Amino acid sequence: MTLQRTRDYELVMILSPEATESEAAATARRISTLIADGGGSVSHQENWGSRRLAYPIQRFIEGNYFIMRCVMNPQAATELDKTLNAAQDVLRHLIFRLEKSEIAAMEAQTERARQARERDDARAAAERQARERDDARQAAAPSQQPPPAPTPPSQAPAPTPQPTQAPAQPVAAPPAAAPTAPPVVAPTAPPSAAAPSPASPPA
Repeated sequence: MTLQRTRDYELVMILSPEATESEAAATARRISTLIADGGGSVSHQENWGSRRLAYPIQRFIEGNYFIMRCVMNPQAATELDKTLNAAQDVLRHLIFRLEKSEIAAMEAQTERARQARERDDARAAAERQARERDDARQAAAPSQQPPPAPTPPSQAPAPTPQPTQAPAQPVAAPPAAAPTAPPVVAPTAPPSAAAPSPASPPA
């Protein structure tokens, strides 16, 4: 039995958008099992999620993209291609051979993406922890606040004191004058005949 030389391949699959996430994952596992049964192995697998198609395929305008990098012999690659052509849940697929330089470039790109994702996750975790600390500090602040400082007196000039005036003393009314008796006027005798002059002595 002649052993065939294994080669590096990349498999791109477009799955039906009607498949659920669990169904799409089951399809990917089934393909990985077919590769392993043919003497190959999967070195990398990535789910790109739902994307818009360049043109409609079987009335679908979107599809779930799966990427696999695997190692297998050419005969196993041919058998895998036939199996995928007959699969009802695979809208389109493409198997192409990778060169060593392409694999190195892809691995470097994958590593950079992983590092960037880790940095983003770490930054997001730090920001989340900072927000939680701020929220806890603000929640505890009312019970730890010192009593409010007294309000400083107003800077407006103090009013000038006015001289105090003694209360006015009541003015005593002058004593009432005693009633004055009307003057007594002697009655005047009414005029009468002239009184006889005294008689002259006889001569």
